[in-house]
Amino acid sequence: MRGKAEARRDAGGPVAVAGAGLTGASWAGLFAAHGVEVRLYDRDPSRREEARLRAEEAARFLAAVGLADGTRVEAGLALLRTVGDPAAAFAGVTLMQECVTEDLQVKRQVFAQAAAHAPAEALLATSSSGLSVSAIQEGVRRPERCLAAHPYNPPHLVPLVELAPGALTTSETLERAWAFYAAMGKEPVVLRRDVPGYIANRLSAALWREAIELVRTGVASVADVDRAVVTGPGLRWAVMGPHLLYHLGGGPGGIRGHLDHLAGVKEGMLRDLATWTTFPADTADVLETGLAAETSGRSTAELAEVRDQALAAILAAGATDRVAAGRDAAAAGAGSDRAEAVVVRGVHGKAVAVAPGATRTTLAWGRRSVLVRFDLEPEAVIPMHAHPHEQTGYLVAGDLTLVGEAGEWALEPGDGWSLPGRLVHGARSRRGAVAVEVFTPLRGEYLPGPPPLEPHPTGFFSDRLENGRGPKAPPGR
Repeated sequence: MRGKAEARRDAGGPVAVAGAGLTGASWAGLFAAHGVEVRLYDRDPSRREEARLRAEEAARFLAAVGLADGTRVEAGLALLRTVGDPAAAFAGVTLMQECVTEDLQVKRQVFAQAAAHAPAEALLATSSSGLSVSAIQEGVRRPERCLAAHPYNPPHLVPLVELAPGALTTSETLERAWAFYAAMGKEPVVLRRDVPGYIANRLSAALWREAIELVRTGVASVADVDRAVVTGPGLRWAVMGPHLLYHLGGGPGGIRGHLDHLAGVKEGMLRDLATWTTFPADTADVLETGLAAETSGRSTAELAEVRDQALAAILAAGATDRVAAGRDAAAAGAGSDRAEAVVVRGVHGKAVAVAPGATRTTLAWGRRSVLVRFDLEPEAVIPMHAHPHEQTGYLVAGDLTLVGEAGEWALEPGDGWSLPGRLVHGARSRRGAVAVEVFTPLRGEYLPGPPPLEPHPTGFFSDRLENGRGPKAPPGR
């Protein structure tokens, strides 16, 4: 992993968003909500202004539903500007987030412009959902810094971002990108190679094909297919992924037990599933008719508002935190009454940026709690937030001021504190600080897995990329 200062530089420098469509506006709103200077670039003045308004709406929505700090949002929006000149858009940026039309030549042109005007170390990321980043990075100056950073719409709300390498992308690029997007509140997943559709869209395409076929063949209506997903597997997928769910479905035998018991039944379903690779001619007509009945005249804007409010409620409730905690607690054997000590010897955990100038490092975890170190540089501020679990802490060095709705509490080395679950709080440091905190019960987002007992000699991503099909250094590096 790179140093903390470098990771903070990636998270805190200016960012260019190229393309003023829905995706670009959403990305711009997310970045602005985290206090980052955003330059929204598009050649069309009317699109730029429309996107700016959408970005402001997205950022303020995050603050309104408790997913962003209102003060930071307004600071970021004050820095948000639209530009029509590529030199002004890309000069001095930390990252370029490309969101233009799904046309390879257009994307290559934007990447070439960004490479010409951005600093040599700037990350160049495409939001493309279908084009190959290997093809996009061809001919770009310093192509090793290019990658795919594919969001799931809307980017300002859905945490997922899929990071994929091109043929010439380096592991350092993926590592820096991981740190940047994590600092923006995203949940990065890293692909080992460039494949069409990444992970989530490939899974979604497979499901949608069968959903279409069920309607086309008269098995069920559009509304009932949607309802079946939302009230059944969709609920489970918000908790765990398919592999872990089927592992649980095998009972004590786990995934092997599941396959031993149900492989024949599943194979019967697989043989009956749709296999077409070109949309049938009647697809749009069939779905449009069914959707007219399901939506009951509601506009797409009204439906989008319902979606966004529901997503915000799920995220604000800490569903993903509880899920991860439950997942890893189960994996660690939670529920056992046997008490065990956790001994930590010279641990080197992975530092994760939580705010500009502030990182957290998992030191140890047990069956019921996790121990975390926080490092704050001078003048660092951790924005107001809340978590569902009790937190106790101890200030090792420096100064720290806890900020809550009821007031402020100044701490000196040797002081400790305790915060009940769901208390809205933040922190700041004037001279810098080192603190250690314990979260009880298990805080899943600080995992998975215990920290290594020795530093990774080849870096955080080496194990993900060593199969020979992942990123490579370009010739001459």
